[in-house]
Amino acid sequence: MEGEPFDTTVVGDVASPQKPAAAPSEQLAELVGQMLGNYQILSVIAKGHSGTIFQAKDTKKDQIVAFKVLWAEFTQDEESMARFVRAMSTMLPVKHPNLVAILGAGRTGDYCWMAMEYVDGESLTQVIKRIGVAGMLDWRYALRVGVHVGRALEYAHGQHIIHRNITPANILYRPTDKIVKLGDLMLAKALEGNKAQEITRPGTILGDVPYMSPERTRVGLDVDGRSDIYSLGATMYALLTGRPPYDAKSLPELIAKIRKDEPEKPKKYQLSIPDLLEGTVLRMLSKRPEDRYQTATDMLVDLDRVAKFQGVQF
Repeated sequence: MEGEPFDTTVVGDVASPQKPAAAPSEQLAELVGQMLGNYQILSVIAKGHSGTIFQAKDTKKDQIVAFKVLWAEFTQDEESMARFVRAMSTMLPVKHPNLVAILGAGRTGDYCWMAMEYVDGESLTQVIKRIGVAGMLDWRYALRVGVHVGRALEYAHGQHIIHRNITPANILYRPTDKIVKLGDLMLAKALEGNKAQEITRPGTILGDVPYMSPERTRVGLDVDGRSDIYSLGATMYALLTGRPPYDAKSLPELIAKIRKDEPEKPKKYQLSIPDLLEGTVLRMLSKRPEDRYQTATDMLVDLDRVAKFQGVQF
């Protein structure tokens, strides 16, 4: 309402003061048409694990961006909001060709948000859905994803940043230049250490679980970069076969399989997969972290070897 005090904190860009009416998470779509900071919200792109992603326009720079507004659960107290803003200020300089770039972030009224590079492409969730209908995808596509996301992880882990939630929904493919980009890395760092990891929303946790490492299914266990390597392996497996490594009719059954069962070999579904690529993916999916690649750099050595032997360049 006009005349009411506002609270605007911005990192990376200057936001015009706004105080939108508070709204529960389910009503974030009602932000379409409104302004948050310098950003005019145009349309909903997707609803994710931590918030709603919109297409928006940076009215200051006349630029289209992807604009993420966090669910209220993640920022429902002053401490969480302050942590978000502080973390984002340290993350803005983190740049890599295979990471979705953060352009600005802030807090406007009751909302915490971030403006990101708009990637004109599709998520791997959409790609995998198509595979289920049209048959298996060329293994070279999965190899490209592994190499590009592996490079992003090599850089991120070198900055002591663990993603913790690599899924097909968080990986984008841009067909114009065939670049693969990993998203939500900065958010993972911004929410590090707070109760956000315990928050689940209907329809999101079930989509994430098939890509979780065994250690991530156990409450209270610390995870490191080897968990990210597992989740990337699970994503590559789904690209090669059209399905995640494990499927089940219930969440307890799925978690039990992730912890105990060995995945079927990808070549069961696609005979053309090179043996070395299959072996690399299966090693990424090892139950015990110590049996996986210990670093993204080690993993990239084998992925690059596959590309070299097969005459593929990325």
